[in-house]
Amino acid sequence: MKKILILYFSGAGATKKISRQLHGRLSLSRNYDVDIFSIEAEDIPDINGYDALIVGTPCYHAAPAKLVTHYFRALPKLAKEMPAFIFNTRGLASLNTNRILSKQLQKKNIITIMDRAYRSPASDGSLIAPFVSRFFEFDSYIEKKIVRDCTLFLRLLKDEVAHGYTPPFQVRSIVNAPNKAAGQIVTLKVHLHKQRCSKCGKCVKQCPHNALLADKDGHPVFIPKKCENCYRCIHHCPELALSLSKKKPPKKTLAAVYKENRVEESI
Repeated sequence: MKKILILYFSGAGATKKISRQLHGRLSLSRNYDVDIFSIEAEDIPDINGYDALIVGTPCYHAAPAKLVTHYFRALPKLAKEMPAFIFNTRGLASLNTNRILSKQLQKKNIITIMDRAYRSPASDGSLIAPFVSRFFEFDSYIEKKIVRDCTLFLRLLKDEVAHGYTPPFQVRSIVNAPNKAAGQIVTLKVHLHKQRCSKCGKCVKQCPHNALLADKDGHPVFIPKKCENCYRCIHHCPELALSLSKKKPPKKTLAAVYKENRVEESI
């Protein structure tokens, strides 16, 4: 029996949800064993032991997450070419996110045969503009799309007719270039509302970039230069003690959305 490996990084939770849905659907196949791991896991198996790969990343300012690019940059080149399905979760437009990732994977002998972008809750937009309901929602047809895409991916693998490709350059990215540059340079500060903080340490432990440290009293201290704006800390704080506003805590975060979609708070 052949094997598929799903590797993903999830900031606030959307990419985890999609990865798990892909895993659940593909696991129904009688011809493939399917494993799933977060790139943050310490026990990821050797990719060379698999026949196909699925890579998932959030889209941050029209680019893959830094943890994903860092992981594959450090990965030794595979012994043989491996077909891959890459996808991103996007709040708005993902533009060249898949193209950037695909070109990096090619250097490691990982060949894109399929790519997708799934509309998902926006980890930043939901905090900046919480009055926009769209920023809290997944694509209304996401389950149907997952079924369709899993069927197509398995067909491509079975028929061995898929040719590797690089996702085309998105012309719209030229117009978005200033916004992308600003987003990658400017880090919005995460503020602490001490009166709400229970000093549980959850935000410090779960920050994928080590952008939060505990002070001598147990309160989290934010380190802007390490942050990638995934806002996992804000969205999954049990006391709503963190926010992008210095004056008031958030009234609504994505934690409830992911709970409804069976995405654990431990990403």
